[in-house]
Amino acid sequence: MTVPLPEDRSPLGRAKARLGRHVQWAREGGVGRLIEEDNLDPRARARAALARRAWVKAHPDVPGGARAAFVVGVQRSGTNMLTHGLDAMPEVEVHNENDKAVFARFQLISHQVVRDTVAASPHQVVLFKPICDSHDTDRLLDAFAAAPNPPRALWAYRSVDDRVRSAVAKFGAVNQQVMSRIAQTGVDGSWQTGRMSPEVLEAVRSCDPERLDANSGAALFWWARNSLYFTTGLDARADVMPVSYEQVVTDPRARLEAVCRFLALPYRPEVSAHVDTRAAARGPKPPLDLDPKVRVLTDELGARLDAAAAAFSVS
Repeated sequence: MTVPLPEDRSPLGRAKARLGRHVQWAREGGVGRLIEEDNLDPRARARAALARRAWVKAHPDVPGGARAAFVVGVQRSGTNMLTHGLDAMPEVEVHNENDKAVFARFQLISHQVVRDTVAASPHQVVLFKPICDSHDTDRLLDAFAAAPNPPRALWAYRSVDDRVRSAVAKFGAVNQQVMSRIAQTGVDGSWQTGRMSPEVLEAVRSCDPERLDANSGAALFWWARNSLYFTTGLDARADVMPVSYEQVVTDPRARLEAVCRFLALPYRPEVSAHVDTRAAARGPKPPLDLDPKVRVLTDELGARLDAAAAAFSVS
């Protein structure tokens, strides 16, 4: 048996690992897709920066009145798609997970840093994508309870089968390994177990993730993290909008117009221009062969998320 080498957690080691992941993703998905997904195109970034500067110059408002907004949910669920669309708007200041002024290793440095960032912004909306902090969405929103413009959050979700295909293609068996660890150690202080309820932990353990394959492990991870939308009470809040990936790619303009109304922003064609609708046109793929216990959990939660999205009304 090959014994894996210990992970190098030094700055150089993390940089090498990050570079290796990008090389692998470029080989599997193509350089063009990697550039689009990670927002690496310098031309697009330069255009967006110029448009934002022009907007600020034309709207010389005193900083302090910006609306905080958060794109949250589970990784590989369309959060990049939402963020990139809103990043094309000059009214919006975007802070992605690789912004070291706000994030440390993909998690928010602190809620105070978020508040300070919003207070200093001359823009209309300051958008953050704290996916690893999705379990704290309610607390992030409550931190701006006294703000002149109430905060908003977008809970992005994707059908379990398509999310699993995407996650396993990019991360391999990582989700299954995480769920196996959680079954053994319980709520251990990691972001993956943030606000995990005893009932969710019990259900995870009942699925015996140690024996699951990569697909079923990724599906169980999808279920555990998306359950937070209900267990932390986000479903009862008017300031959290559930956004279905499938609905966006099926009808980009209608769904992203609704997102813009929710954020009190004007819709522009650039918000939906990048959405690839080809997969929706081809129709759904056959369902994956998931573990039966996991399939029951994910189908039930998927139906609840779809019902919540259908019932959500943007005033």
